[in-house]
Amino acid sequence: MMKITPREASTSAFGQTGVFRGHIHFENPTLSKYAWPLCDIRGAQPGPRLCVTAGVHVNEVSSMEAAVRLQSLFDPQTMRGTVSIIPLVNLPAYGKFTQYNCPEDDKNINFTFPGDPKGSFSEVLCDVLLNVWAEGAECYIDLHGGDLREKVSKFVMFQPTGEPELDAEKEKLARCFDAEIVMALPQKLLSAPGRAPTGFANAGRISIMSEAGANGIYDEESISFHVDGVLNIAAELGITDHRIQPTRAQILCNEYLWLESPESGQFHTTLVPGQAVTKGQILGAIYDVFGCKVDDVLSPKDALVLWRMTHPTAVAGSPLLALAIRAESPAS
Repeated sequence: MMKITPREASTSAFGQTGVFRGHIHFENPTLSKYAWPLCDIRGAQPGPRLCVTAGVHVNEVSSMEAAVRLQSLFDPQTMRGTVSIIPLVNLPAYGKFTQYNCPEDDKNINFTFPGDPKGSFSEVLCDVLLNVWAEGAECYIDLHGGDLREKVSKFVMFQPTGEPELDAEKEKLARCFDAEIVMALPQKLLSAPGRAPTGFANAGRISIMSEAGANGIYDEESISFHVDGVLNIAAELGITDHRIQPTRAQILCNEYLWLESPESGQFHTTLVPGQAVTKGQILGAIYDVFGCKVDDVLSPKDALVLWRMTHPTAVAGSPLLALAIRAESPAS
């Protein structure tokens, strides 16, 4: 269901010990005109398989740069198992600077898992990532963060399903990232297409999603956040022995709230991602083009700021920011 072709500079044959660089051609005709870049690092010793992607949103460059740097950070001679990396998922958007959606079908790949082999481009792509390329992988990590108009906190997500042992394993892997916030996504999300952690959870598998970055710019701290988190998960799985100790708060949250603009106008705020806010607190205000306040934006609950839009222009009903609600008990 997929064809692998090497690039000229590949250092080893695909499937053999070493570092392979080349391209994946998926056989589903909906995807036939594209070939995805692939780095496959195979250890001399048998072990688990870890799959990593970036570039679902092509302006989230810190996560994409992390996926590039990771390709040179695993030593095939000492590692166990395989690390497979696709550093650019949304190929149709590359060079177009498209925010969120895939130009082939105008869908957001990030909210299309588990996909559909008979669906549109994004649906087919999510299906092959889950069921073809990452088939048999112990964990799939999707790196994100900081599109052209947004700034995100350093956080990580996993999807509980109510199975205690599996949920505990997901949380343990999520905590490999040095995150301000560890988001256990609500179980209600399991009933519809969603992020990779949700799509994989519905298949009884593990996926972790990391977020760090801002405004489509390189940020060394955010790049390191993604890189170190992946390296820690590789160590947790037994692929390597290299581990970086997390130092941030890693506050467990289990509710994710999007706040939309009540009116069209300019959103003025001083909020910083990761900041704690209280119920009823004024988070910012909407102003019209005459400088008159139109409305305040209030926090509905005590929460932490996950991310916010950095460009002030807001259309009524468009997202302004997102909040995370602390978990009162273990993720469920």
